[in-house]
Parts: sequence; structure tokens; C-alpha cells
Amino acid sequence: MEWREFVQQYFQAVHQSSMDGRYERLLPFYCTGESGVQEEWDRLNREKRKTEERGVKLLAVQGQVTPMCWVDTDATMEITVQWQENKTLGIKHTKYKEANKRLFQLQLLKTNEKWSIIGARESNGDQKLVVEEEEEPVIVVSGVEDAIDQPTLIVHGAGGYNAANAVAYAERYWNTTNPVYPRFPDDCTNFISQCLHAGGIPMLMSKEMGKGWWIRTGKGTSWSYSWTVAHSLYLLLKSGGPPMRAVTKSSAAELVPGDIICYDFNGDGRFQHNTIVVAKDANQMPLVNAHTTDSSMRYWAYEDSTAYTPKMRYAFFHIRGV
Repeated sequence: MEWREFVQQYFQAVHQSSMDGRYERLLPFYCTGESGVQEEWDRLNREKRKTEERGVKLLAVQGQVTPMCWVDTDATMEITVQWQENKTLGIKHTKYKEANKRLFQLQLLKTNEKWSIIGARESNGDQKLVVEEEEEPVIVVSGVEDAIDQPTLIVHGAGGYNAANAVAYAERYWNTTNPVYPRFPDDCTNFISQCLHAGGIPMLMSKEMGKGWWIRTGKGTSWSYSWTVAHSLYLLLKSGGPPMRAVTKSSAAELVPGDIICYDFNGDGRFQHNTIVVAKDANQMPLVNAHTTDSSMRYWAYEDSTAYTPKMRYAFFHIRGV
């Protein structure tokens, strides 16, 4: 069997297993005992268990897998694929759609003309290294190539906060890039900052990266840490000061669309990820949009994430605006 056919069959089996919960059909694809395989197996089963606990039923799933690059050796292959997954979910007689676009890395081993998976992980996924304040994030694309033929939405902060405008922006750009802005390898905080600004939160300009909340685009692009670094934005929100004047909430259920959730995946006090609430499900729990693993209407808890650990902590913020 050619490796492309094997990969296609694997993701078809993943989609089938999502529908009926029979993840045991994936076992023949794996080389058991490999740590990378065990982590992905645990993630899939955790996602199934948490979905059942929420009372959610998967009504339909569609996916598209596109090989992006691969390295071929004598007996192994390392393949990076783009995996776009679209789900229709039902909960308490209501339906909603969740979508995720991931870069996924597979390591394949060929023995006796048969392929098996010896490693599986999300590439450039939710878990990110915290950028210390003396380091600058790295731009990987200007955003123009990622948004050809897409209408440009430019919003200038005017004070106050229009949550509906922030949500509309999050829905418009959840899986693409507004060409007005740069795109970073770890783009989650840059995206959330754009959403807040689109909602009317004005920039606090400064000449120092460690002060204010701002980005300067065009020639000589620069930005503040709070615009691009997850923990720096968390600290700004936690302060309750301008320009967001955020209010800390004790639970996710207290949030409304336009509010922000920060994630400390390791439970060590350093926050590595941010999302924006775009809707509530039938249980009145938040659904969120995010970059770097581009996600739309994803359940807020991120227990399906490759970054999940049992020590994961959250911070919940209601945005008041100036």
C-alpha cells in the first residue's frame, strides 16, 4: 500500500471512530508501545469521554487531509499534513458546528510491506513556549499570502467595547489572516488582540515593547509584548486596568461572547494560550475561537488538546472596555 493511501485510511478511521466511539478500529494502524502513539491514543479517548460527559452527540463529521511535506528514508517516513475537521454537534435539541485546522505530524514505519504509525502529534499546536520579555516573537508570514482575495477588515479603537464586533472579527478570521497584521508561529495572542481591537478597545501606544498594548504595522512593524505574548496579555487583563478594564470571573459559565479565557497548560503560573468566547452551548458553557491551532466554536475547556495536562489552569475575564 502506498503511504498516501495509508494516511487517508487512517484519518477516515479517525472520523468513523469519532462518530460511533469505536476507537479500537484505530489500533491496527499503530505500532503499540511507542510513547508518541500512546499520547495521541489518550487524547482521542479523553475527547470521547469529555464529550459524553457534556451530553454532546456528534451528528456529522467531515474532514480534509492534505500532505504538506514529507521525508522518506529506507523504512520510515515523517509526514506533515494539514487536517481540516468540521463537526456538527447536537446538545439539548440544538445544533452547532465546530471546526479545527491543524498541522499534524505522523511518523510511519514500513515492515513487510505494511505501514504502521510509530509517532503522532500536532505540529505547532496549542502548547507553546512562553516568550520571555527580553525575547521577540518571530514573524513567519506577512499575512498577505494567507488572505489573497479576502476582504480586509480594519477597525480603529474608539473606546468602549462592542463585543458583537469582536465576535464578528473572530468568526471572520478564525482560519485565515487579516493582511493588515503580521502572522506569528504562535499566533494565539496576536489574534485575540486583533479581536479586542476590532471590538473597539483602543491601543495604548508606547515606544517600549514592555509597556502599553499596541502594534505598528507597515514598514518597520513592531509590537508590545502584551499584544503578542500570552502571559503578558494575561497580566494586563488581570490588572483590571486600561485599555480592557477586564473583570476576573470565577468560572467559565459567567462569561459571555466577547470575553477572554487564558490557559496555563502546565499549572505552573505561566499562561501559554488565549481564546475568545464567541457563543454559549445549550448548557450555557462557552465556545471559543482561536489561533494557532485555528479553531471555531471549540469547547472552552481544551481537554481535547494535545497540550492538555491534568494540572491545566484557566483564567476567565469579562471585558468592560474604557
